Amino acid sequence: MSQPVNSPKFFRQPLALAIALSIGGLSQSALAQETPTLEEVLVTAQKRVETLQEVPISVSALSGDKISEAGIENVEDLTVHLPNLHFTETGISTQIRVRGIGSDNSQGFEQSVGMYIDGIYYGRAQLFRAPMMDMERAELLRGPQSTLFGKNSVAGALNLTTARPTDELTGRVALSMGDEFGEQEVNAMLSGPFTDNFRGRIAIREFEDDGYFYNAFTREDSAMTEESTVRLSLELDASERLSLYLKGERNEFDTVGRPIEMTRDESLIGGLNYNEYLTLLSQPGFDSEADYVRDINLVEYSNNEVNNVTFEAAYEFDSMTLTAVTGLLDYAYNEKCDCDFTAAEILDIDLVEDYDQFSQELRLNSNADSDIEWIAGVYYQSYDQNFDDTTHIAAEGNLLTQLSAQTAVMADTAVWRSFEQSSDTWALFGQMTYSFNPEWHLTVGARYTEETKEAHKVINITEDAEGTTPVTDPVQAQVLGLTYLGVFLLESEQSPGGHDVRGERDESAFTPMINLQHDFSDDIMFYGSYTNGFKAGGFDPRSNRIGAFGTAPSTGVDPLLYFEFEEERADAFEFGMKSTIADGRGEINLALYHTKYEDLQISQFDGGVGFNVGNAKDTTVQGIELDGRWALADGFTLNYGAAWLDFEYKDFENGNCYEGQTRDGADLDNDGNLDTCDYTGKRGVYTPELTLNLSLDYRYAMTGDLDLVGFVDMQYLSSQQVHVNQDPAGEIDGYTLFGARIAIDSNNWTVALVGKNLGDEEIISYSANAPLSGSNFNTNTFYSFVRKPRTIALEGVLKF
Repeated sequence: MSQPVNSPKFFRQPLALAIALSIGGLSQSALAQETPTLEEVLVTAQKRVETLQEVPISVSALSGDKISEAGIENVEDLTVHLPNLHFTETGISTQIRVRGIGSDNSQGFEQSVGMYIDGIYYGRAQLFRAPMMDMERAELLRGPQSTLFGKNSVAGALNLTTARPTDELTGRVALSMGDEFGEQEVNAMLSGPFTDNFRGRIAIREFEDDGYFYNAFTREDSAMTEESTVRLSLELDASERLSLYLKGERNEFDTVGRPIEMTRDESLIGGLNYNEYLTLLSQPGFDSEADYVRDINLVEYSNNEVNNVTFEAAYEFDSMTLTAVTGLLDYAYNEKCDCDFTAAEILDIDLVEDYDQFSQELRLNSNADSDIEWIAGVYYQSYDQNFDDTTHIAAEGNLLTQLSAQTAVMADTAVWRSFEQSSDTWALFGQMTYSFNPEWHLTVGARYTEETKEAHKVINITEDAEGTTPVTDPVQAQVLGLTYLGVFLLESEQSPGGHDVRGERDESAFTPMINLQHDFSDDIMFYGSYTNGFKAGGFDPRSNRIGAFGTAPSTGVDPLLYFEFEEERADAFEFGMKSTIADGRGEINLALYHTKYEDLQISQFDGGVGFNVGNAKDTTVQGIELDGRWALADGFTLNYGAAWLDFEYKDFENGNCYEGQTRDGADLDNDGNLDTCDYTGKRGVYTPELTLNLSLDYRYAMTGDLDLVGFVDMQYLSSQQVHVNQDPAGEIDGYTLFGARIAIDSNNWTVALVGKNLGDEEIISYSANAPLSGSNFNTNTFYSFVRKPRTIALEGVLKF
């Protein structure tokens, strides 16, 4: 299924050939110039501006120029350039992972990888889909970052910085047009001063894409995309000591259709497969080959809106700086999912979510260089979240209603699920670095966090397919409740029409860290660190169960058994080296890490239409990361990265089974769980053992006014499991991605060709079982997300 990297299909491509010739034709005079040196990379990984080589943690960074030139449009594109970062979109959620650790499908989860944009926490899964534009820098901090970034950065932090207003008038307009899928993108930016001490910047992005899938049932392209972003930022030097910054941004990103197709369809009992069952029952069938072709009958869509206002005030005293960062963040989306993932009339789901967040951080930083550098602060955050979904069973032509007389009662009904959650969090944090002498530096830090969280979930079976009128007749409620229990694994008290669960959590955590750094020389630094991480527990909106399966809470079983999940903690040890060699020409950075997670939060498919959330007791991740840069010649730079990852569930006995797997136990395990399967000793999903990243950047002066500019990027990932319930058939082979850009650049304009996935790899990024296929038809049927094939775009840029 994956295209070999040495396939003639790749090397025949004109763009790849042009790039190879341009790099291969590097002139001898360029190579014979004086020894080149690397430019410093600045980061804010420790809430202060430092060079990348000064920071004693594992961190990678991309400049805004690289982000723009590589055509990086979202977090998914970043994964090609940042080792040990993984992104995937699922049927109902979005996930990112660092060192194999992330958050699964649940709108109740905060994310294990904290994303921060200009200091504001973007902690919900849907926000990872938001496009990126006009960036200053992207930083990936690996491992728990609890002290400075907060309670939920237990796997790492993605620290994004947008471009700020400039002192001089500058502008840029870029137009990009794709070759095959109708991609059109416009980026425009204007920045400059209003007065000597007041500056502004406006950036606008518009994007359209016809989609790279074909719906054979409707004969239409699929996953059509429209994105629109506008950002205005203002910066005022109110006095010599006081600076003010205000940013407002509105982001809309909408899609019609999804990049999903069936990729596997087998009988579990030696009979018909799912496709054959559908055609036997006079329903449309489907193609189960991975070929960018899908078969669905509904118009799917996802409409998203994200708004942010960030205000930052910084006052510089003689020996310290006081910074206040205020953030308002809200998003809303509504989606239609044809969640049987076929053209048959079975079930469709509407999902609607609204989220409002306020945050305030106050921090003091030491200014002057001295034996002691420190930072201290206080943080407050609150949010309100409302999530609803409705599963519709149409009155006519629905397959479920035709299976038996019992299921016929489901016609013209629906399951309506409503979830509300609110949170108030405050924290105190501090970090101090003491230099014993010019060679030895000790950093200690800690964060104390308290959070109160409340949640309320209601599930009702309704007597109309729109999901508006709950069943009120007790007899009808009992019949429907038993029917849905058998078909959807939906547990309901049905007294008369649903269940209603409330919960409240009060949590506190103290998360310390210690880091010892030794400057062996001016160019070589060693460090060792211990960090404690914490991620809050919470409540799950997606589970279909309450209490033990088939048992009402009145019998004494905990009604929160499938509603509440516990906090997770991490103990992380890291040893590393950062070095600059060959008189500033090269860098070699190394990190060895070992992290133990307790009660890792897990969400897995239940075989019906829901997901169960729980905790894996003990999980260990460890590995080695190597990265750096090398100036091969003047204007010619190699960037490299390699990561080896060892992931193992040390104690995870209560995992959901994949279809056809022999289950542990009879009806219930001792802890009241359903029949489960032991994951102990297994790797997690999205945990390739080996990741390699290489990038060659080149700039050559052709004439006094024109430069030839180019790069080639490569990322290799070894085999990994992408099936949510660890079905062995869900393991994909290793693959290699190539990207490239070649441009003619002048002071006022640029013309470029940009290519992504030039090897045309067909990559399955997520797989799960088609709802009801196993529980009702005894088949092992996968639906999968497939990443975009090769794209080539022509880009023109005007600059002033």
